[in-house]
This record gives sequence, C-alpha cells and structure tokens, in this order.
Amino acid sequence: MFFMLCQSALALTLDPTIKPTNLPSYEIPDTTEIDSTHPETAATQTVILFVGNILSKVLLFVGSIAIIFLIIAGANYILAFGKDQRIESGKRGLTWSIVGLALILLSYAIVQGIISLLLQVDSGAQTM
Repeated sequence: MFFMLCQSALALTLDPTIKPTNLPSYEIPDTTEIDSTHPETAATQTVILFVGNILSKVLLFVGSIAIIFLIIAGANYILAFGKDQRIESGKRGLTWSIVGLALILLSYAIVQGIISLLLQVDSGAQTM
C-alpha cells in the first residue's frame, strides 16, 4: 500500500513555467546564420559556448555550496554561547567562506571575459 502511494507521488512533475530565467548560460547560435565558407568557425564557437555552459553550471553549483558553508559558519558563530573556541571557529568559517565566495565570483567574471573575448576573436576571423 505504501509503495502504491509513493509511485503516484513520484509521477508528479514540476511546471516548467516556474523555472528561473536568470540562470547563467550561453545561447548557441544557429549554424545557418554562420557563413558556410568557414565551418571551423562554427565548430569553434559551438565548443567555446559548450565549455562556457559547463563552467557556468559548475561555478553556480560551487557558489551554492559556498553559501551553504557561509550559513553553517554563521550559525556556529551565533550558537557559540560565549565559548571562545566555537566563536573563533565560527569567525574562521565566516572568513574563509566569504573569501571562497569572492574567489568564485571573480573566477566567474574571468570565465565570462575570456569567453566573450574568444567569441569576438572568432567572429573577427570569420569576417576575414
């Protein structure tokens, strides 16, 4: 009986309209828009965008883990109740979580810059 209830619960799907629209990703251009005299340019752009999508998803995942660590460290700091060792542990956790989050944001900006630079160089090669 329990498994019959679980099967009907597992059949539920999420409404696709509630999916966030601001997730970082790149739009892969339609290959018909790219000049057919330079097929290597289309392949290069596709590879660059594919790698960019993967790196964006990885950095999004790692950033969410850093935020979780930040919350845990903050909770440890708040719940220290005057114990010096736990207060220091919470401070260290908060410090390193913020440093990690800053590095993740910086690496995301660097990846975005490199990808846009490569796409500009690649589209410049296409017009030659």
